[in-house]
Amino acid sequence: MTPLVLVDGAGGFLGRHVVDALRARGMRVRATDRPGVALPDADECVSADLARDALEPLFEGATHVVHVAGLFDLAAQKDALWRANVDVARRVAEAAAIARVRRLVHVSSVTVYGRPRAAPVREDAPQRPERAYERSKQEGEGAVRAIARASGLPLVIARPSGIYGPHGRYGLAAMASTIALAAASGRGHRSVRSETRMTHVHVEDVASACALLCDDRATRDEDVIGRAFHVADATPVTWSDVARGIERFYALPENAPLRVTPLRARAMQIAARLASARLARTNASLARRWDALVAERGLARALTPRIDVDAYDYWRADHVYDTSALRGLGWSPRWPDARDGLRETLEWYVRERWLPAP
Repeated sequence: MTPLVLVDGAGGFLGRHVVDALRARGMRVRATDRPGVALPDADECVSADLARDALEPLFEGATHVVHVAGLFDLAAQKDALWRANVDVARRVAEAAAIARVRRLVHVSSVTVYGRPRAAPVREDAPQRPERAYERSKQEGEGAVRAIARASGLPLVIARPSGIYGPHGRYGLAAMASTIALAAASGRGHRSVRSETRMTHVHVEDVASACALLCDDRATRDEDVIGRAFHVADATPVTWSDVARGIERFYALPENAPLRVTPLRARAMQIAARLASARLARTNASLARRWDALVAERGLARALTPRIDVDAYDYWRADHVYDTSALRGLGWSPRWPDARDGLRETLEWYVRERWLPAP
């Protein structure tokens, strides 16, 4: 019988790509997301609130589950993060155990490690989450692991690095919209340069990894059940590389760049926390200017430039993740270098009018 995979969070950034990747493998997909969220093409589409609705009908007949739904927002409050990333994950795992699915792929995050102390990071590295978002992802993993141990639920965990690509609204998308705003307004832009490195990952590559980990026809249970797998590209790039790539796309000159060392990044982070009211005013100003640009250029209201205090953590240490375990299953990224994938993503944003044209 052809597997029926339940994909939650299917209307979101990653979820819609997971649906496509599973269907490309010949698997039937039941896509679900909150009421009012547009769902991608799938064999079945069902709206459901995972936090409140009874989940048994949603899981009826499902043979596999990919749990994508969650909250990715470094600035979100702890209560909201726990509801989305811990409580919902627990409910999904409980329903999957009752339904006796053949596999549950739980999408977590490399942020469970906190700020890495060495590179590359392997899956058995110590976990030292510091921020609320990081702790919520660690607690979410703990919740589903506890249910798997108690019930025998076949669990696989995927830990993506920083995801970017078409439909993305956070992370590199916020950086791109901030730089695009400076280019469009002609008010000047000061480049920021950091030599800390990171392995990013294109959303299509995360989706293909989730589909592989879900497919028990392509991977053996003894190779994946109970294990966690990093999902990242093959090329650590500096934040200078990333920022300069966006600036070149918008033909911005490199004007007296601000060099940010790990120590300076920490000082900037502390200063931003102490002056939180000023940061809030800066983000409000960016939002107003962006709204004006959106109205002027007829852009889609999809992105919002902003500065997140916790984003400074990525300038304080290398975030490079070892993917040999996933590669050992036959996976390889279509986009091995974020500099190439980012260019393609920026072109998509312009075509879809999420960003102004250069």
